[in-house]
Amino acid sequence: MEKKEKPVILISDMHADRWDRTKKERFFEFLEYVEKTAREVLILGDIFDFPPLKGDTIWPKHKDLVSRITALPAKGVPVLYMIGNHDISLRGIELSENGFTMTYCDNKRPYLREIFDKKIYIEHGHYYDPLFQDHIYDAIDFLKSVTGQAVDKRAVDFWRDVVRILQRNPKTKVEKKVEKEQIGVPERFLKIWEQASEQIMKRMRIDIVFFGHTHAPMIVEMVGGNQWYVNTGDWVMHSSYVELSKKGIVLKDWIQNSVVMQAEFRK
Repeated sequence: MEKKEKPVILISDMHADRWDRTKKERFFEFLEYVEKTAREVLILGDIFDFPPLKGDTIWPKHKDLVSRITALPAKGVPVLYMIGNHDISLRGIELSENGFTMTYCDNKRPYLREIFDKKIYIEHGHYYDPLFQDHIYDAIDFLKSVTGQAVDKRAVDFWRDVVRILQRNPKTKVEKKVEKEQIGVPERFLKIWEQASEQIMKRMRIDIVFFGHTHAPMIVEMVGGNQWYVNTGDWVMHSSYVELSKKGIVLKDWIQNSVVMQAEFRK
């Protein structure tokens, strides 16, 4: 297979701090597959949690993982890393060299590409989350500038818990089923990203909108057809990734060795 026919692979929300040894080994197997089959890799944020869970340092624990990802360009697979909300302390660091690009974008500063004749919009997606509003990120940046500490995860988790407590209604039995140790976005909010995708498509004439953040892998064909909202899912509850090719979009689970969803492009 010639390189131009290889798929672009998209992943997000690995949160490697949460992995056990087996999950890490399986991800390294996945990277071997990526080296052999991918034309390019687009990572839509949140490889780690900053600061890391349990106060560990990132580099000694995950040096091998970082090295494997940053080595992909030398093996002919360029990498784009889109900064997410759990690593938002990296915002402001713009890198683009030797096939590795790290950048930050949001709905005010979109990242657009044309891939396989499709106009693509790519964003981590946290700015649409009702539990993580814009002012929280401004506060995080302010606290970091004052204290010099990467307080993003602690601050985000604090505000998340406060908002969830305020949203609870003790009189409603349904609301008493509050998510225990919720990872990702509660199911009742998932429609928000689909609606955001629809607006982006209308405003910018986009063919495919890719988000991460929700941890809910999905492909949704929008009303009117031949336009899609795609969420890459995660490597915490799932082991999902997306392959984008000339033929269409395939959402797969690596550990389950299965196709979760797929969509074919129509002419």
